Amino acid sequence: MEDEEQMSVSDPMEAQAATLDPPGTIAVVGAGPLGIEAALYGRYLGYNVTLFEAVAVAGSMADDRDAAIPMMPDRCASPLAFGALAAQQSDDHPKALPVTIGQWIDQIWLPLVESDLLRGRLRCPDRVTELNYAPDDVETQETDDEDGPDDDVPPDFQLTLSGGETDRFESVILATGALSGDFAGEIRQPFSGPVDYLFQIGQKCTGDAETDFWTGLKEIVGVYASLGGREDLDLYNPLRP
Repeated sequence: MEDEEQMSVSDPMEAQAATLDPPGTIAVVGAGPLGIEAALYGRYLGYNVTLFEAVAVAGSMADDRDAAIPMMPDRCASPLAFGALAAQQSDDHPKALPVTIGQWIDQIWLPLVESDLLRGRLRCPDRVTELNYAPDDVETQETDDEDGPDDDVPPDFQLTLSGGETDRFESVILATGALSGDFAGEIRQPFSGPVDYLFQIGQKCTGDAETDFWTGLKEIVGVYASLGGREDLDLYNPLRP
């Protein structure tokens, strides 16, 4: 999209004034590890979360199923993720931690999207092709601007899918980075500056997968602390290193 401006989204590590109370609607785009973690975190807080994935859960890693996971097994998921998995177990015997990428997908990420908090919230395969403000909200806001706005709440976002369907959400988290299942996808959008309620996680790449994953988890904390208007909101604490 050469004629479109580069999207600039809100930095999840910086606090913002724009807040969203549960059960506000949130779209998480990308069902890789960080996308699933972001959706799970939101569900723990009571948000109405929908997780979109274009290809397959953790699909970007599927070709390397026999390779060792690129981090220590006990750090391959967040404390919330391990807790959600433990809650699904029918016995008290802890399961062995994954040591290959295939086991990581099969024992962590696939069960998580079928866990109580996320079951029925994954839309896959469903590619998001365009992100914009919901047109009816934009028209309403323009009318309010002429008459004098009652508040400063921006319009909802509208997601357009590859089949032409549209859906709307109050907040969007883009998890389409290196740890996503759809990191190569392009999403048409018009935004050129920081946008309230629009976040991007998992873009920092140091070459160390464990560091990048845990940096992404910190970004997730930042997103929801911002939406909650509470700088100290951290569901990983005190368990998070």
